[in-house]
Amino acid sequence: MGVMSFHKTTGKPHMSFAEQPSAAPSFRDRSAGLVAFGVIQILMGIFCVMMIPFMLLSVVVGPAAGAATDVWTMIPAAGFYAVLAVAALWLGIGSILARRWARALTLVLAWMVLVMGIVTMILMGIWMPGIMAEAAAQDPRLPPEAMIIMQVVMLGTMGCMYLVMPGAFVAFYRSPHVKATCEFRDPHVRWTDKCPLPVLALSLMLGFGAVSMVFTLGYGAIPFFGVILKGVPAVVVILGFILLFAYLAWAVYKLKMSAWVTTLLVYVLFGLSTIVTFSRVKMVDYYREIGLPEEQIEMVQRSGMLSRMNIPVMIGVGFVVIIAYMLWVRRYFVARSETQLDS
Repeated sequence: MGVMSFHKTTGKPHMSFAEQPSAAPSFRDRSAGLVAFGVIQILMGIFCVMMIPFMLLSVVVGPAAGAATDVWTMIPAAGFYAVLAVAALWLGIGSILARRWARALTLVLAWMVLVMGIVTMILMGIWMPGIMAEAAAQDPRLPPEAMIIMQVVMLGTMGCMYLVMPGAFVAFYRSPHVKATCEFRDPHVRWTDKCPLPVLALSLMLGFGAVSMVFTLGYGAIPFFGVILKGVPAVVVILGFILLFAYLAWAVYKLKMSAWVTTLLVYVLFGLSTIVTFSRVKMVDYYREIGLPEEQIEMVQRSGMLSRMNIPVMIGVGFVVIIAYMLWVRRYFVARSETQLDS
């Protein structure tokens, strides 16, 4: 039986008709590692599940305790944790069972978190000293040693979450022995085998964008080329983005060149819109538009984060990374188009 795969260099699909060997497998069995990392993912999913009632509980307990809370800002956050919980539990079980799709999706997601983590850590390393200095100026009673400890603990925690953990997942799941173990224990061709992993990552990003836009409906506002849309116009734009991102996620998975072109244009326009908006609109004003309580906004202002962080620059850096990735992954779409023309 032929199995379609993709050449690592050219990205062109080809069929393999090699017979399955009857001898013992020539790779190192990584089933124990798959179970261990699967358990870690399940624990992460359980943690996300536990966060949901705590967030919803704050809507009920917060007003009674004198804290300002808004149900419409907490529900999207709780929904986001619910999606993370389902994904982590699903992938954890799949990893324990050594499923091909679980390895592919876990590897792609780990790479995405690692890249975002590297960018985040670089930006935090640049801005963190200024944020700590401003916090110390607001409270002179804090000794310099305490500020240093806070900075080390914060950066250390973020480093473990965004660098060490995803790096460990990438190092394990990209191993050819792990791949061979999953293929041996799960001999059936899965849907993740029909798409190159870099393209699958782009498809997942678009799918995540569609899900994120669903939660954005709860805020009732969206940045749009220099203004903050609210009410019916915002809902119309958000619904349009949901449908567009959902379609592009499917079309990119199918390696349609038109989907690549459309996705590139969407990311360019989306990035420019966000940069233009937050060059004119302060982040504090945006927080007020989406309904965050004033107490929470004041806490963010007192931390000094908004005064030190250049939001357009942060968005611009992410924008450049995504566009560069889009140009790099284009070869897979070109290869598929050439294959279709040859056939």
